[in-house]
Amino acid sequence: MLHLFEDALNSVENMQNSENINQLNAEFRSILTKLKHFVHTAGLVHKTRVTECYLIDSTYPDDWMQHYIDNCYQNIDPVIATARHEFLPYGWGSVGVRNKSQKNMMQEFQDIGFRSGYAVPLPVSPSMLLLVGMASNDKEINFRDRTILQIAINQYHACYMQITNGGTSKEDCSLSDRERECLLWVAQGKNTLEISSILNISDNTVKYHLKNIMQKLGAHNRIQAVVQAINLGLIHP
Repeated sequence: MLHLFEDALNSVENMQNSENINQLNAEFRSILTKLKHFVHTAGLVHKTRVTECYLIDSTYPDDWMQHYIDNCYQNIDPVIATARHEFLPYGWGSVGVRNKSQKNMMQEFQDIGFRSGYAVPLPVSPSMLLLVGMASNDKEINFRDRTILQIAINQYHACYMQITNGGTSKEDCSLSDRERECLLWVAQGKNTLEISSILNISDNTVKYHLKNIMQKLGAHNRIQAVVQAINLGLIHP
């Protein structure tokens, strides 16, 4: 046990050297690999707007994630709903399942083998939370694993805040009206062709604007750009 704890702490320390979100996610995944029986999601959750959830990283099975997204489960997920009024880490046992849709979703999750879960909500702005959720095929997540996960998630949060807020500030980054429009549609899940049709501009123009946005925000992909812009208060989807 002591060896596992020290090994996990070394991985937590490595997160401090992450230069971008992709590296941070990779280091966090390495901790889960050592624990072996966990999968996770990390995402941004708006405190009051139910439909505003933005995925940052996930190790859930791809087919489940596609099913989850196709059915808009993020809008009804009781684990996410609980984060909006809970300030401390919580297990699935304390999550309120209020209707048949939520019950069916949680049953489907158990049907693919996940029997317990643990979630940690952490603030990133006055209106947004960083929610890191873990799932396990064990009946219960033991104290040892919860302790390691809590340390790792707290470090993930600290590094995430440093990466997203350290290199860029609202004062030294401005988006044009057209860039903001493009990014808002990305936040709504639209692809390049859909955005070009909505804004009545060419797809190359959309790509040009999105490339400029990512350069301004220091983002490596569109989703990171959305997350960064929300954190800075540059867009309000």
